[in-house]
Amino acid sequence: MEIYREKVREHAARRLPLTNPFDPATAAQRLRRFLKLEDERLRMAIRRGATGRWLSKARCFALDVVVQHAFRDAGLPSQNLIALEKAKSTFAVVALGGYGRGELAPFSDLDLLFIHTGIRTTQVQEAVESMLRLLWDSGLTVGHSFRTVRECMFASYLDVHLATALTNTRLLAGSSSVYDCLTAALERDRRKRGSTFIKAVLRERAERYTKFGDVVCLQEPNVKESAGGLRDLHSTFWIAYGKYGCKTVNDLRDRNLISEEEQEITERAYDFLLRVRYQAHLLAGRKIDRLSLDLQPALARAFGYSSDTQLEASEKFMRDYYKCAQDLYLVADAVVVRAAERDKRSSRWRARPRRVSLNELFSIDNGKLQLDGEPGAFAENPLLMFDAFALAQASNVPLGYNLSEAIRNNLHSIDRKFRSSVAASDLFLKLLRRRGRVGHVLRLAHQVGFLGRYLPEFGRISLLIQHDLYHHYTIDEHTLRVVEALDELNNSEDGRRANLRSVFHQVNDPAVLYLSLLLHDIGKGQGPGHVPRGVKIAERICDRLQLSKHDAAKVVSLVAHHITMAHISQRRDLTEPHVASQFATEMETIDQLNMLLLLTYSDMNGVGPGVWSEWKGHLLWDLYERSRSHLVEAETPARGPAQLAELKEKVLSGLDGQFPRSVVERHLALLPDRYLRTTTAAAAAQHLRLIEGLDKDSFRCHWLQHDDTITELTICAGDRHGLFADIAGTLTTQGVEILRAEINTREDGIAIDVFILRMAATHHAIEDNRRLRIEQALRAAIAGKCDVPALVQKWQTQHAPRRRFEPANTRHKKLAHVACDNKAAQAATVVEVRASDEVGLAYKIASVATALGLEITYAKITTEKSDAFDVFYVTDANGIRLSEEAMRELEHAMMEKLSNGKEPRINTNNADQKEKGESAVSLSVS
Repeated sequence: MEIYREKVREHAARRLPLTNPFDPATAAQRLRRFLKLEDERLRMAIRRGATGRWLSKARCFALDVVVQHAFRDAGLPSQNLIALEKAKSTFAVVALGGYGRGELAPFSDLDLLFIHTGIRTTQVQEAVESMLRLLWDSGLTVGHSFRTVRECMFASYLDVHLATALTNTRLLAGSSSVYDCLTAALERDRRKRGSTFIKAVLRERAERYTKFGDVVCLQEPNVKESAGGLRDLHSTFWIAYGKYGCKTVNDLRDRNLISEEEQEITERAYDFLLRVRYQAHLLAGRKIDRLSLDLQPALARAFGYSSDTQLEASEKFMRDYYKCAQDLYLVADAVVVRAAERDKRSSRWRARPRRVSLNELFSIDNGKLQLDGEPGAFAENPLLMFDAFALAQASNVPLGYNLSEAIRNNLHSIDRKFRSSVAASDLFLKLLRRRGRVGHVLRLAHQVGFLGRYLPEFGRISLLIQHDLYHHYTIDEHTLRVVEALDELNNSEDGRRANLRSVFHQVNDPAVLYLSLLLHDIGKGQGPGHVPRGVKIAERICDRLQLSKHDAAKVVSLVAHHITMAHISQRRDLTEPHVASQFATEMETIDQLNMLLLLTYSDMNGVGPGVWSEWKGHLLWDLYERSRSHLVEAETPARGPAQLAELKEKVLSGLDGQFPRSVVERHLALLPDRYLRTTTAAAAAQHLRLIEGLDKDSFRCHWLQHDDTITELTICAGDRHGLFADIAGTLTTQGVEILRAEINTREDGIAIDVFILRMAATHHAIEDNRRLRIEQALRAAIAGKCDVPALVQKWQTQHAPRRRFEPANTRHKKLAHVACDNKAAQAATVVEVRASDEVGLAYKIASVATALGLEITYAKITTEKSDAFDVFYVTDANGIRLSEEAMRELEHAMMEKLSNGKEPRINTNNADQKEKGESAVSLSVS
């Protein structure tokens, strides 16, 4: 470092001379040029393998030189140099926070404090303003404050961020005596208000966790603010500073707040995170602390990681990041606990917290399970670890630090013989049989490393990111949250989920279900095809746990089908009779169906915030009820003459004499069998009322709000080719998202389209005050009085999302995928489209189908984070499924549209084909 500093000083002496006459613009230009060359020097150091700590300190030193030269030049040119020098002698330029610690990334802000005596304030302010202008003109982002020592201390009482920043200060330029006054005041305040300061830091840490994530294993962690980030160690320093005056890792070691081993772990982890942040700034070309999915591959390349057949380079890189972040988090948490325990021992006059002895080894003290016996007891009898977990589970308390440390130090006792023992298996399954308390104990076991040791297969997915746009957490964290979601369901009193709780109470053995949740993603982390691989791993684990063949078969089946129920409910038309019957056949028993329903619910709730919705819950429950009816042999028969007559009577009754029987009979006769199978009598009656109004109007609609999250809109209008595309496009321009579309057309040309909708921005139901404007827009579009494509283009332009950082050649960049299937439905071709979500995606897909002369009969729209999965049921112009050739051409056209936004070029005249009754898919797509 000293060699580097000498080179910087030599560079500054050549590039930053004091000239006469002095020109501020020239001085700022020289500072900017100096920084540019020093940045290039640091890039060369990175290529030579410089550490994160070295880079951040070197960056700070270069900036110190810039600040000191800006101080030298501040106020120049001046008519009274003597007055200027006197003014500069009455204030100090002080570095705060990260700059004060000497740890800056390339685009970090410079936090400066100008401490003055209150003398010659006007001249001092002029000098400070001149200095700041030089720094700003040199391209730096500077945060600053101008205070006396007294004002600074008072401000710190009101602002915890300023108070923490003041724990790390350095004098950069100006009066050392003024700076000494500041440090003396800070030390007096620390001794006087240390406990108040510590409480403020703990509150700030809790607020930070709430905002940026309280777990290490986030898919896109913030390297500075998330749990396990750089700020965790800073918070530890602040707490130790408030209590003991510590400011560095060496200070923590000197106070015996960390061991020598923990010091090495902390320094290694902190150095890695510093370099990650430094490299992220360079790659993004701006200040960035969130390690987004599109940034992670570039970081992996910068760190020299390479991909193999099982893991991408970015996944390897992030696994190492999580390991360092977890190490930092555990050490930081241990320091807080140790400081608190010392405080408790030193305060003998206070009432001692209540202590409850559970047995010779364990007690509950201060809300945690503590180890009273010798740590060596776990080595002699490893089964005692299960006793500790069972007691923590029963009392719903965390493990004390000493107990956690004792378990970690004896994990070597968990060997192959232990894993295969009947006693261990029985104790493990006993933990899984406590409904509503399993997630808590599994998380405790995972935190101390026991879970990955007892189930090595689970250890292989620990700290492993799921590099897709769907999951929010690493595989192990997602799995624990899935288990906790089932616990929360059991313990909740939410009336909207009473049906799911009832199903959980019907499950014969909760241990089988909880084990299935624990193993459902066990096959991930070794390349594609995690489901079949997970099945084989689950078979081995069930055999090792010595489950009965019956229970093992259930676990394996649940792992094999853990994504099936979600896919079917969200991507298939559940009113197709064969959908539920085929699914029920795979389930075999009601108990198995019950457990798969709960696994699917929990899995969706454990993915990340906002993934579960009441609408998805409705679809899931619909599939469950239809499948259950097959398993109990209570299947509802298809609409025959008797059922059709019953429907007619119910419709007439609902209309209360408003229409004669002949009108109702004609209405039902003009509609396809699908309408009779899926439409309720009340809905059919409402449709007739809407159709009656078409004599005076070309467009009629009816709104129905189901709950706070979805709204149903029924539209009646004269059918024409492209009607669905125009409706979808119009809804897009109104900020409305289509979740499902049911499309029926009478033989006399009247379309009855039912849409399930929600607001795209809020995912809430459509507000009453927006409905009239939406109706007006739909009326104009259906009547052909507006250019829907132009309106959609305008909407997309106005509401385009901000561009995210995207390094070149990003390996995981989401590509559109289109697949046609003639086996999934009886009377239509199912088109599945997976693509990055965007405004108007449903319209874009529908417009391609329209351009090819196809008809859309049903649609389901699913969006997860920035990933969309849309399913459309289509037929040709004659209402039949597409040929193999037509399906390939449709896939090609869809891919071209989704890839570059261009309309497919059609070489035939679709209008002429429709008049001749020919299929409208004999076309060429370029």
